[in-house]
Amino acid sequence: MAPKGVRINHYLETEGSEMAEENNTTESTTVKQQGMEAAGKTEETEDPRQFLIMAGENDNYEDKLSLYDKALNLDPMYFDAWLQKGFVLDRLGKSEEALACYNRALEIDPDHLGIRCLKGFAYNNLKDFEKAIECYDEVLKVNSDDVFSWYQKGSVLENLGRYGEAMESYDRALEIDPTDVLIREKKLRLLGLIYKKGTLTDSPDSDFN
Repeated sequence: MAPKGVRINHYLETEGSEMAEENNTTESTTVKQQGMEAAGKTEETEDPRQFLIMAGENDNYEDKLSLYDKALNLDPMYFDAWLQKGFVLDRLGKSEEALACYNRALEIDPDHLGIRCLKGFAYNNLKDFEKAIECYDEVLKVNSDDVFSWYQKGSVLENLGRYGEAMESYDRALEIDPTDVLIREKKLRLLGLIYKKGTLTDSPDSDFN
């Protein structure tokens, strides 16, 4: 769960955000008359956005993936479909496949910071913590005030036992948003762990003085 103030909704364009908006603004698939009624010819066009709307209304991840694939068959350059497909794959534990989708999305929009955060999630799920940190650092190089990236970087550093660096990340996140309760609780838990272990790193030869 993302902490309050962390704008994960800008990164995870899930059912509750963009697809909900599209559900209100996108008309259903239309059948266009091509001026060939005399010949009895009609042309049906499909809007790939409809498949994302349908995916947003479906709770089954496998069904969602099928709908994203249908959208991508119509438009292989559909950024949101690659993003959503990657997100669902990661939720299903298929993080390597998710990374492939995120990389495809970055080919379409290389400057999209949200995708880099999602790649950090996927690498974290794969236990490739150093790669996850690299992803968050890429975001922070562009936007040093990104609370979510500082928070996630702190969590990964904590997983690595690099408690001092993790604390610095949480502190930086709280400088940006002092009202974020979840980050503050995360920092307090880490302080308790440091006090208990007597160390800033999770190693026997590093004493906390």
